[in-house]
Amino acid sequence: MKRVLITGGAGALGREMVNRLSAQDYTVRVMSRRSRPATQPPEIEWAQADLGAGTGISEAVAGVDTIVHAATNFFSSGKVDVAGTKRLLDAARAADISHVLYVSIVGVERNPFAYYQMKLKAEALVQQSGIPWSIQRAMQFYPFIDLILRAGVHWPVALLPTDFQFQPMDIREAAQHIVERLVTGPAGWLPDIGGSEVRTLGDLARSWIKARGLRRPIIHLPLPGKTAAAVRNGYNTCPEQKTGKMSWEEWLQEMYGQNRAAASPYFERYLRRRA
Repeated sequence: MKRVLITGGAGALGREMVNRLSAQDYTVRVMSRRSRPATQPPEIEWAQADLGAGTGISEAVAGVDTIVHAATNFFSSGKVDVAGTKRLLDAARAADISHVLYVSIVGVERNPFAYYQMKLKAEALVQQSGIPWSIQRAMQFYPFIDLILRAGVHWPVALLPTDFQFQPMDIREAAQHIVERLVTGPAGWLPDIGGSEVRTLGDLARSWIKARGLRRPIIHLPLPGKTAAAVRNGYNTCPEQKTGKMSWEEWLQEMYGQNRAAASPYFERYLRRRA
């Protein structure tokens, strides 16, 4: 039975991959800065390690065949996404790991946003590591759009950069796709994955406001700069790769609609964190 380590395995995407891999012929080990939660199923291994601090990494990769590197830190991307990725790859090389699959973001090479540039540097480290590798770039997930809108619609009006373009997808579909690519082995650059539609933030906001039963006028917020221009121009989309099938409106119905009682534990966990 193969053993796979998932960095960031306690995060939203990581948990979905853990669930899918553990249901297959894999022993799954979660790597997280946190200690093992009492609710963690006993069949899931747990490695407490910190990529930013460089602690526990060698122990986490010991005895592992494959690594899915999904850990990231928006606020400390240089320490975690770059220096931490190098530490992980050094430990993986010493442990003779057979495959590293790195989860990145669509369009990082076309957007000067500092966090995206850190992801781009991490991609280069993976390619230069000497370890058989795959890189999977994905679009933003629906909870990310939900967070943007919760912030922008917090006031009596919805003040948003309505012309921003996104192609978000359901995080469960992304996890399933990544797991399938992992099973096939090292493949280098994998095709980007995105949702079923490219939508403007204004369009997404209208559906979100309706699903929440709110009344908010939407006012366009013009944002200057190269980063904003990149998102307006859709550099973070992959319209030729519409991997996801669940629409934004279907996701909103599961999150906020009448069938919430039938929603998966993923939605209930997300809603509790946002409460």
